[in-house]
Amino acid sequence: PAPPSSNSPSIDPPSGGPPSGGPPSGGPPSGGPPSGPTAPTPNMSPAPTPVGFVSDMPTLDCPDGCPDCDPNSPLQCPPRDMKAVCDKHNDALYPPGDAREGERVANFRDCYDMCKPSFCCIHDSLSKEYAPSCAQEYENCFLYYPCYIIWWKLHDTIGPATYLRVEQDEDFYNVDFEFLTNDFANDREFFQQLFGHHFDDDNAPTDDTFENEDNW
Repeated sequence: PAPPSSNSPSIDPPSGGPPSGGPPSGGPPSGGPPSGPTAPTPNMSPAPTPVGFVSDMPTLDCPDGCPDCDPNSPLQCPPRDMKAVCDKHNDALYPPGDAREGERVANFRDCYDMCKPSFCCIHDSLSKEYAPSCAQEYENCFLYYPCYIIWWKLHDTIGPATYLRVEQDEDFYNVDFEFLTNDFANDREFFQQLFGHHFDDDNAPTDDTFENEDNW
């Protein structure tokens, strides 16, 4: 039977170019590092930087363990706070005085934004233009391992790949379907990567491609 239509309006981008078929259904992610960082310490002046705090200071040096620190690298060293932001078990909040005071450091939207450039690292499509893989090319790919929680959720579907099931009753998941469809429309490259990586050619698939049961 066809999946509920409410979960999958056509997500063809406004400028043309459709999505593709998708992976099998999957359950919501349940993994993550085993424990979260210590919450910020209150009533201290100056307050120590809590584990999980995302600094606004630019990174001017090469982080330890990052093999490609070239500022022109196609995949930059990941943000230093990525593990804290992408750890759903991290309950730390931004400290008093911060512009985001009281908000969770760990949350889907910030993790998603950090992780999107690395999506080409996780697949082996033979596509050359529409959704090429970078897994064998970008030296920094392995550093983006905290992103697995985002990729799992984007492949948590009801049938084909476009029948996304993104809402989840956990504090980490501050995301809904509208947020993703708006982002897909604004980021054509990521849109093509997400829905095109299931194929080995550069023919843009259509809605019919993923509605065709032979492709499931």
